[in-house]
Amino acid sequence: MRGLLFAFALPLVLAMSPITAAAAPDPAPTLILTGGDIITGDPARPRAEALAIQGERIVAVGDDAEIAAMADASTQMIALGGRTVVPGINDAHIHISAAPPSAVTLDIPSPEPTSAELEAALRAQPTDGEGMIAGSIGAAIFLDPAWNQARLDALQPNRPVKLTMFSGHGTILNSAALRALDVDPTVPVPGGWYGSDASGAFDGRLYEYAQWRPLLTQPPVADDVEIARLRRISDGALKEGITSLQALVWAQPEWFLPLWRQSETPLRLRLIRFPVPASLDEPVPAIDMPEHPPGLPRVTVSGTKWVLDGTPLEHTSPLRQPYPDGTNGRDSFSRAEIERLLREIVARNDQPLLHLIGDGATETTLDVMEAMDTPEVWRARRPRFEHGDGLAPDLLARAVRLGVVVVQSPVHFILPDDHPTAVLLRDRHLAPFSDLLDAGVPLAIGSDGPRNPWLNMMFAGQLDARPDQVLTREQTLRAYTQGSAFAEFTETEKGRLQPGYLADLAVLSQNPLDETAVPAQALPGTRSLLTIIGGEIAWRDPDF
Repeated sequence: MRGLLFAFALPLVLAMSPITAAAAPDPAPTLILTGGDIITGDPARPRAEALAIQGERIVAVGDDAEIAAMADASTQMIALGGRTVVPGINDAHIHISAAPPSAVTLDIPSPEPTSAELEAALRAQPTDGEGMIAGSIGAAIFLDPAWNQARLDALQPNRPVKLTMFSGHGTILNSAALRALDVDPTVPVPGGWYGSDASGAFDGRLYEYAQWRPLLTQPPVADDVEIARLRRISDGALKEGITSLQALVWAQPEWFLPLWRQSETPLRLRLIRFPVPASLDEPVPAIDMPEHPPGLPRVTVSGTKWVLDGTPLEHTSPLRQPYPDGTNGRDSFSRAEIERLLREIVARNDQPLLHLIGDGATETTLDVMEAMDTPEVWRARRPRFEHGDGLAPDLLARAVRLGVVVVQSPVHFILPDDHPTAVLLRDRHLAPFSDLLDAGVPLAIGSDGPRNPWLNMMFAGQLDARPDQVLTREQTLRAYTQGSAFAEFTETEKGRLQPGYLADLAVLSQNPLDETAVPAQALPGTRSLLTIIGGEIAWRDPDF
């Protein structure tokens, strides 16, 4: 009996015993950075001198002595020499489109060439030459009914001509381009439409999805060409301190992602689904693709974007009050279609990303959301308004209540202050920036144009179209890091330099937050001397 009791008691005694096996010591950091001005983004410790990385994550942030003491013989040490370190830039809205077919690009001023300049450039191109003629035009030409299919046919009867608004939201084609792109103006395209003249005849204009659908019907470029292009994009981004891209891609993800893998880029990629359907019954692309595709540890497939209106430049964004010329835009989708699109996204437990510019389209969308579900449900979904220019002052509180996240692009504000669209934005109090932060709307920044984040920081501090909405440099950096992370549900892993976060960071050539040492015009010259992603050196300047 005593033996039996002892047998039962022994496990209990051992369990209660204070003697335990010694815990394995934490591994030494794999990489330590010292002697820097580290902008952490952590409110508890906004600045630090050093940080330690173990594997792909930050394990400690502090002063030089305490962090250096963590090293052992295997730790790589990098002295920063007082340079500024920031969390890796997360571009929340960038278009990575497959390279277009070979085309001759017209040499005309941007963004608003004159009619004379455009006509001279088109006449200079041989009519019997090879390849499509492509040009970027502004609103003055796009809104001019004299520039139409017939006029382009007269100037270039044989070669395809494609004139695209610099905004990307309108195109004019000649007859040869219609044939080359297999565009049939009698075939409706969801979310898009075709222009017409005073008689009702097609005038060569394609709006919204009508101009984007043909991109999917064109044969893809050669794989090696696309891989080389992706490597150029990656190299440029790394040298600018960018570590994450939230990208919209015209190409089918099943074709694009294997090429992304072959490019061997170290960048993190959020691939956002961008349907361009022939019918709303057509399945969303990559709908069955896993959120984390095998073999691509830094790639996430999530989010679905729909373009719900155009822009004021083409007078296609619906406004609550007419444009000065009396027009009032056009909805890309009806109210019922907007609800249908949103319900499909929500049913897949996905995040909606909605291009919204006009205050009319924005109000309609808020109405649909409020009728569909409760604010609590929407706040958990974090619906994104891409650009959100239509969030007029009276709509901001509704956006906050529904948990709307705005992803804005500073380049949208650089129109000359006397440009008709700039005047319209000011007069109607549209295109908010600092007002978003004041109202409590989460703000992220995406380039949607020039990728250089430091150029966009300069733009955000000027905002010619809305000078009352400028951001401070600190606000811009926070939106580009913490804000962009929140916009993709990664705010507990990205956007800060603190223990537990991914070791994504950039060591900069100058301190962009120092307005005395770095005046606004010098901001675009900021570059990354060392870009680290997941604790691995992705780019290092040879002289650093």
